[in-house]
Amino acid sequence: MRAPNQRVLAALAGVCQTTVSLALRGDPSIPEATRDHIRRVAEKAGYRPNPQVASLMAQIRRGRKTTARGCIAFLADAADREEWLDRDYVCRQREGMVARAAELGYRTEAFYLRGRGMSVERLDRVLHARGIRAVVLAGPKRSDVDLSGMRWRDYACATISYTWDMPVDRVSSHHRHNMDLVLGELEARGYRRIGLSLRPHEVAAVDRNWLSGLLVMQQRLPASRRLPPFVGEHEPGSLPAFAAWMEKWKPDVLISLTGWEERWLKRLGLRAPTDIGHVCLNRPDGSSFAGVEEDHAFIGSTVIELLVAQVNRNDYGIPVRPRLTLIDGRWREGDTLRPRPGRG
Repeated sequence: MRAPNQRVLAALAGVCQTTVSLALRGDPSIPEATRDHIRRVAEKAGYRPNPQVASLMAQIRRGRKTTARGCIAFLADAADREEWLDRDYVCRQREGMVARAAELGYRTEAFYLRGRGMSVERLDRVLHARGIRAVVLAGPKRSDVDLSGMRWRDYACATISYTWDMPVDRVSSHHRHNMDLVLGELEARGYRRIGLSLRPHEVAAVDRNWLSGLLVMQQRLPASRRLPPFVGEHEPGSLPAFAAWMEKWKPDVLISLTGWEERWLKRLGLRAPTDIGHVCLNRPDGSSFAGVEEDHAFIGSTVIELLVAQVNRNDYGIPVRPRLTLIDGRWREGDTLRPRPGRG
């Protein structure tokens, strides 16, 4: 019986031949589950690659430049580039997206949803006219922009984190894991009264993973050690309320997102780690704070891999079952917590 070729494998696996070719050589643009499925189909069908053809194709790939495969659109809820990239983590996400897209043969272009003369309908016409079918809903979403007027059946789409609530594939920092990581470090260092400071919109942010991590931990503590979070905007007018919260609950360590609350602590005459510990859930790049470092560039590159995998599968439109990919943060030591026992 004649051994099957890749075209036959594609029919058996329910994918296109390009996906089979990429999967059998382990290309990361194809999801791991799809690669495993195709390998199982190939093994069951008795597929054996022709070593001469494989060698020739490898030489060709090494000797040629990556050909352009099209454009990936970044849809930014902003008026312009400056407003979109006004936060460091957004810049790093963009860098990761642009670099990975180039590696996979795509160019990228940003479209600003609140730019002059832009509307959702006009954006949809532009994308169609230029044949752009791959879209990233770039974070963060800042307004009530409604994208329901776009012809989503024609687009592959993915997003980062949770600010866009459309049911599409998304990549996010693993916020619940990151909170658990912080809490474990604090307990190991002997902190007993753990406080959390959030702005109002952050209470429900990231699918409530920051808040839920704290509340789950508190369930195994005696009631006397369960501190309610402080909720207040980062503005001078919130300082009296923060001071009253500190006086009432007397935390020995404060969890914040990026360390902004250090300003308030200094106004109250408190220094970390001598008077109070201070730890960041999303430690700023180059910071002296202890806390979790989110790999925003890797998050950006991963969302591109998800998107390109959709394109390779000819998988357009709003998915029935969106995928969520979580990226663990990494612990970084800093000057704002006392050391773990035994570490000096």
